[in-house]
Amino acid sequence: MTFIDNQLREFKFWIEDSIIRGGAKGKESMIRSSHLINLIHDAVKQGFIDAGVNPENIYPHFGNTKPELKMAGFLKQKDQDVCIVPSNIKKVPTIINWGPLAFECKTDEYGYDYSTNSLVVNIRSQMSSLAKNSDTLFERTFAEAQNLHMRYPHIVLGEVYLIPVHEYDDDLVKCKVVAFKQRQTNLEKYISFFNSINRRADDGEDYAYERCALLIVDFNRSQPYLFRNSAELKQAGYISQNFGIEYATLNFQNFVSDILQIYSNRYDIRNLQK
Repeated sequence: MTFIDNQLREFKFWIEDSIIRGGAKGKESMIRSSHLINLIHDAVKQGFIDAGVNPENIYPHFGNTKPELKMAGFLKQKDQDVCIVPSNIKKVPTIINWGPLAFECKTDEYGYDYSTNSLVVNIRSQMSSLAKNSDTLFERTFAEAQNLHMRYPHIVLGEVYLIPVHEYDDDLVKCKVVAFKQRQTNLEKYISFFNSINRRADDGEDYAYERCALLIVDFNRSQPYLFRNSAELKQAGYISQNFGIEYATLNFQNFVSDILQIYSNRYDIRNLQK
């Protein structure tokens, strides 16, 4: 079993335990606690560590939730979920004199070179109301990349997003029963969106990411199943046979190796290594 498989099993255990113990309120509390998404944070961090990245360069460190690095983009400063920082570039605190932040007398404690040589990954999940919240998700995901790319045109950004094939059944969850909705998530819509913002070139398309990973997970199994490619999704009947986008370009399994290759094409990979 891979590390991500283990983390997804933990994810399933804790969300379902919260349902059995506390129903809808328990589930909501568990999701808001960040315990679940931190399991995915650590899966991403472990992937980088296994690929030779120095654990000391990863913030927050594996197993920790603090400190997050607050990077100064064009529109705002924001804590980033996972940052891999360069060892051989010094921080140069800089007064922010660009964009709307210029009028707030704030300081970027890292400076341009340190920030642009960092590798940044945002990590999110959406376990319910996927159809209702998709437009908000898409707009927010666009904005996060654009905020940093407008300030650092060559920074390497990643996005990791987890969605279930079937959501938990809200009506039965209220009764402290673990069950899933029959209606499945519109996976083709999510694959199409993340494909449209994946594999950003070195210039332009500030709204896009250097590499996106869309984790499509079937939690209605004793061991949650993380899909790898379109063939698996078609065989399961979750996307149509004529759906033309290859999901493997968004899979989690190759995320770390792909984004590190992109980084090495732009910067000295030794910045991040042991």
